[in-house]
Amino acid sequence: MTQVNYAAMTDQELKRYILAHRDDQQAFYIYMDRRHSRPDKVVIKFDDPNWEAKVLAAIQEKLDQNI
Repeated sequence: MTQVNYAAMTDQELKRYILAHRDDQQAFYIYMDRRHSRPDKVVIKFDDPNWEAKVLAAIQEKLDQNI
């Protein structure tokens, strides 16, 4: 059996792999470890006057990561 290189996969590739190989628990745990190791989500307070700029910056950062 061929050894799968999970580290070489992007998050999207790993997610697709997990969906295609639902019995591969190691892949699932690696994916979840990646997800939990990321910094917390952007928190915007309702009374923040710059909320819109922060939301747009967070969206742009996410788009840049997926390129």
